[in-house]
Amino acid sequence: MWRARSKLLFTVGIGIPLFVFMQMFMYAMYKIFGWDIPFNLLWLCNHWMSRLGWVSVGHVLLVLVCLTFAGTGWLLLDRIMQTRAAILKLRTLENVGLSREFEAKYQHLKRPGFIIVDKRSPVAFTIGLWRPYVVLSTGLLSMLDAEEETAVVYHEVHHLWHRDPLKTTLLSVFAIMMPYLPVLKHTSKHYHVVREILADNEAIERTGNAAGIGSALLKLIRAYPEQWHATGMAAQSSFADTSVNVRISRLLDPEQDVRLILPRYAVLTSATVILLLSVLFVWSIG
Repeated sequence: MWRARSKLLFTVGIGIPLFVFMQMFMYAMYKIFGWDIPFNLLWLCNHWMSRLGWVSVGHVLLVLVCLTFAGTGWLLLDRIMQTRAAILKLRTLENVGLSREFEAKYQHLKRPGFIIVDKRSPVAFTIGLWRPYVVLSTGLLSMLDAEEETAVVYHEVHHLWHRDPLKTTLLSVFAIMMPYLPVLKHTSKHYHVVREILADNEAIERTGNAAGIGSALLKLIRAYPEQWHATGMAAQSSFADTSVNVRISRLLDPEQDVRLILPRYAVLTSATVILLLSVLFVWSIG
């Protein structure tokens, strides 16, 4: 069930922006190079409005397209640079011996990369876009027993296997750059929740019970309520940073179903924008 929800949310969160980007790209090619693309919705809107004398609206559309492409490119580049800087910073705090020890200990898990940092505060997250790493602190490891440590590693390795930092970064960037489709913001938020629940499930399945992951999460929250981050804009998935209340509730009652409901206004607003483009398309070719 949760895997199906994850796939659906990611498909919606990526599919809608890609559709819009495709339309914007074709429109930009028409405006810049004169490509004849009669089935582009934005082109049809511009053509229809030009016939009504609304030429300035066509210029606004072109500005919107340029801003969307430029803004998305800038945000993605910023996330890449911030993530790179964060990893370099973590390397300066790394206990190399412990990192290699953990990599040898958990090499059966498809050889994940670890960065163990010398830091008293408890830290656990996965960071990186192209080559993610599991980051743990010596302060956290000193708090956890063997079962809890294993559960946390399984949780973070799940994020690493599925490249969750990359996926959540893409969804959040698209949501920021397309505020006129508010469903993307809520899709991104729900996707974060689902990925954390699936990572918890990974730990539960591999350890055989929810005790390890549950007690580790509670210890982390009690010891350090405000999680330490490498940087706010880096691509990372934090162990105790997302939907803690929902996760604790599920750990206490694994049979409990968590309802993730998209706000009606977000769905209606987004559907209206897409429907309006479709109506203009039919009207223009009619």
